[in-house]
Amino acid sequence: MRVSSTSRTSIFVVSLITLLTVGIGGYSAVHTRNAELSEVNASLNFVAQSVFENPEQPVGAALFAIEQSTLDMTLTLLTRDRQETFINESSLQYSGAPEMKIVEEAAAHPVHIAGPAPYQIRSILISTGDYIIIAQNTRLIDRHFAANIASLALFTFLLDGAAALLLFFYFRRINRRDQVASLERMQEFLGDASHELRTPLTVVKGYVEMLSKKQLVTEQDQERAFLRVGNEINRMEDLIQDLLLLAELGESGSRDIEALDVSELLAAHGTDFKTLNPTRSVELVIESDIEIMGSRDYLGRFIQNALTNIMRHTAHDVSVRISCSKSGKYARVQIEDAGPGLPESAYGEELRSLNRFDKSRSREHGGSGLGMSIMSAVIEKLHGKLSLRKSSMGGLAVVVDLPLSKD
Repeated sequence: MRVSSTSRTSIFVVSLITLLTVGIGGYSAVHTRNAELSEVNASLNFVAQSVFENPEQPVGAALFAIEQSTLDMTLTLLTRDRQETFINESSLQYSGAPEMKIVEEAAAHPVHIAGPAPYQIRSILISTGDYIIIAQNTRLIDRHFAANIASLALFTFLLDGAAALLLFFYFRRINRRDQVASLERMQEFLGDASHELRTPLTVVKGYVEMLSKKQLVTEQDQERAFLRVGNEINRMEDLIQDLLLLAELGESGSRDIEALDVSELLAAHGTDFKTLNPTRSVELVIESDIEIMGSRDYLGRFIQNALTNIMRHTAHDVSVRISCSKSGKYARVQIEDAGPGLPESAYGEELRSLNRFDKSRSREHGGSGLGMSIMSAVIEKLHGKLSLRKSSMGGLAVVVDLPLSKD
């Protein structure tokens, strides 16, 4: 399933917001929890230090430190045979000392005990071989942490929702603007297309009417009429084929995209053009083994249209140069001639697939007038760039940059 660029952008933005929010918020929540646990650990270590400073009365020193500091701690005495005596109770639902491995570890530093009633434990080994156990409830800290995580999740959800909503309205506005522009171009295009079709239809209708009324009586007039009707029908067929191609290029789908040797394809078309135009000087300056990702049919149609335009709009002995080379991350294809070229205002103009027909060149040469539109649509489909420039040979240079195939 193909994902549109709008969807990809929206997913990226929302994912980025989520990542930043969760990262910053999660760090803050964990930092707050660790800070609260550090305060608990400091209290446990304070009581343990009091025991270390009074080794002769360790239990009394621990109890005195708890009472003097008004600490909410559980204090027990754990014998070597795991008999435990409560000395001071607290809000902690203490269910007894953990296994000896944890008790021994807690003698070096406070250890967290998870469970329904979580707590931090610190143990002190006294001279009798018994352990003084100090435990402090951390359920409130865990609740704060869970509440912070829940708030973070809710905030992230609301922020993502707001971002998605803003992106929706933003892209809808952009799409509406593009649709209006596309509709204007389409109306312009259809107006020109209807005019192009109406002209040959008028000619055909006129000659058919004259023939049906037997107004053309001489054989010479009849032959001229049939020739004109045939030419106009061929012209309409070319126009319809070009319109169908433009419609296909405008669809979301495309023909098979493959790694394509543009050097080989351009050289083949250039050789054919040179053979079919013996009166022209045709120069091929093509680097070998230049690959792009594209459709052979589409690119072939572009080359054919560019060369056909040269045949239609320049004299039969006008020189032509066809070149292809690498230019950064692109393959540059250039087809130029030494003909009359275009008006200065046409060079550098942005080409669109629904541009107006090129009225600067005479229609007496035939064709549908859609050549530039087709070439622009083909290159747009191949994610390339098309521009018209003044050729160093004096005429028109059609310059195309196509992305190179990634190795």
